[in-house]
Parts: sequence; C-alpha cells; structure tokens
Amino acid sequence: MILSISYDLNKDGQNYTDLYDTIKTAPGYIRAMDSYWFISSAESVKTWSDRLLAVIDKNDNLFIVDITGQSRQGWIGKDVWEWLKKHDPVKSHTY
Repeated sequence: MILSISYDLNKDGQNYTDLYDTIKTAPGYIRAMDSYWFISSAESVKTWSDRLLAVIDKNDNLFIVDITGQSRQGWIGKDVWEWLKKHDPVKSHTY
C-alpha cells in the first residue's frame, strides 16, 4: 500500500534525523515536499503512526493516510509522479 505522511515538528532547532531514518526503513519512500513523504509498505497506518510518534515530540503534528488506488492530482516533481506510478499505478493523475 501507499501511505502519505505529513508532519510539523514544532520545536525550534528540531532534529529531523530520527524521523527521516525511520521513514527510510520503509521498503519504498520518496520525499515529495519539505514535510511530506510517500512510502510503500505492507504495514498499517497505525503501525507507521506508532513508529513515527516514538521519534517525534508530543507537541509535534503527524498525519498518515492510506492513498492506495486513489485518484490524485497536484503540482509536484516529475520524479514523485514517476515513483507513485511505479508503486501504485492509477489512471487518474496529472504531472
């Protein structure tokens, strides 16, 4: 499945290393925007939420959604569209 991960780390000088390293444990991943990633994983949204909440602060924000098979449109890099097409091909997309 394809999960979208969005976050805001709210503390000044926040260390992103643990978060990035954890996201990169997914079988497939791509950073679409500064605080927005797509990952390919057989594990659930809850599993990923628990995993990521363990490496961020309590005052940070995290949102994860399963977008597998969903239509998508947007203005993001062609490399991100190609990654999405490779990991979850759907007919409705714009790039």
